[in-house]
Amino acid sequence: MNNNEQTDAFLYELQGIVNRFRTEFDLNHATIIGCLEMVKLDYLVEPTDEVMFEADDDLLEDDDNDDERDPF
Repeated sequence: MNNNEQTDAFLYELQGIVNRFRTEFDLNHATIIGCLEMVKLDYLVEPTDEVMFEADDDLLEDDDNDDERDPF
């Protein structure tokens, strides 16, 4: 399977699991979305070899300059 096929397979399985839990446990959409957001946050916050975010150097320099202009 190529990357697109793997992504599609993952998406279809995830949708199936979400739908199964929604019907079996009578979960509302807000609860399901909240759970998915918690999992998403875990993946974004937890450092892994797969996903690493780096700050842009220009952004960091702009933040340093902001402190000099406005002390409050």
